[in-house]
Amino acid sequence: MKNILLIFLFFSLIFEGCISSRKQIQRGNYDAAIYVSAKKLLRKPEKEKEIINLDKAYKYAMQKDNERIVFLKKGGQPDIWEEVFSIYENMKNRQEKVRILPQNVLTAIGYKFQDFDNEIIEARKKAADFLYTYSIKLLQNNDKASARQAYDQLLRVKNYYASYKDVDTYLQKASQLGTTYILFTMKNNTGIPLPPSFETELQKISLYDLNSEWLRFETVKQDDRNYEYIILLNITLIDVSPEGLKETHYSEKKEIADGFKYVYDAHGNVMKDSLGNDIKTPKTKIINCDIIETQQHKAVTISGTLDFIDLNNSQVIKTDPISSQFFFDHLFAVAQGNWDALRPETKEKLNSRPLPFPNDFEMILNAGSIIKDISRKIISQNKNLIY
Repeated sequence: MKNILLIFLFFSLIFEGCISSRKQIQRGNYDAAIYVSAKKLLRKPEKEKEIINLDKAYKYAMQKDNERIVFLKKGGQPDIWEEVFSIYENMKNRQEKVRILPQNVLTAIGYKFQDFDNEIIEARKKAADFLYTYSIKLLQNNDKASARQAYDQLLRVKNYYASYKDVDTYLQKASQLGTTYILFTMKNNTGIPLPPSFETELQKISLYDLNSEWLRFETVKQDDRNYEYIILLNITLIDVSPEGLKETHYSEKKEIADGFKYVYDAHGNVMKDSLGNDIKTPKTKIINCDIIETQQHKAVTISGTLDFIDLNNSQVIKTDPISSQFFFDHLFAVAQGNWDALRPETKEKLNSRPLPFPNDFEMILNAGSIIKDISRKIISQNKNLIY
């Protein structure tokens, strides 16, 4: 979207530049008219029409800006100085654009240099003074909205002066007061002890990219932090199944070649083909192999809720059910009989050996890793609840 806007602005400027300076004056676009005329006069300083248009546009623009400054100062409002500063800056820049034109052009339009530096310095100082004073007043309200507004105003002060009084101190204060801090934590309500590293691993949940200008998610509690929300992973069930072994017995058969046999006639004589050779037919047999296939299985389920709690009023603003499962499954097999009877996939199973079952803590940690990812997804989807 940003790229599209930049492209639009680029082509808008080109289009504006194609409009004649006279048309720009008629539309009140005096600076655009000055740009068009100055560009042409740099190439052809003798163009009388452009000199006339430049003269009109420059005088109209300066007159308009001076009248606006007089009007603002007559009003006597303390918040005028940012606009006054901006106008003086524009006047100075406009003057510099015209100043580089050939002398015959400057003489023709009666160009006289004006020094705006003192006015710019005064307006800058008064703008910074106003914004600084107003920001401190906002901070005295001691509420989040005012602090965020104060922060923006103080940044504008820094645009005027990189180091202005104790602006950095107040910026830090505004940031602290305006930021909403959210703590992600866990509570085990199952009565079943969790592995010591379970909470440590849970705290590694990646929430950093969910932070925004005024939202900060944390997983380790800071004693000096004023948390306004808690996202609580409330674990209510941990179910670890027993270690299971399930045996399956089956056989596989295969018909294979087993030599040959002669073909006899009705008199018991071996039959001959047209060349006098004995006639033989293939002989087969069935081979068999018995398999015992063993399935190892163990499972863990962790479930509970993910509760969004507003600490300002101790209210649960949203609850989402949450659950994760982790399975240990392993298959191995042994065979008795002729292995040639086995299918290729069955032979693969014979390459496997029994594995030790993971202990309960290992299973819980693996399920915890899954629930951590689910928690992050739920938090991301409900981020708009927090402000």
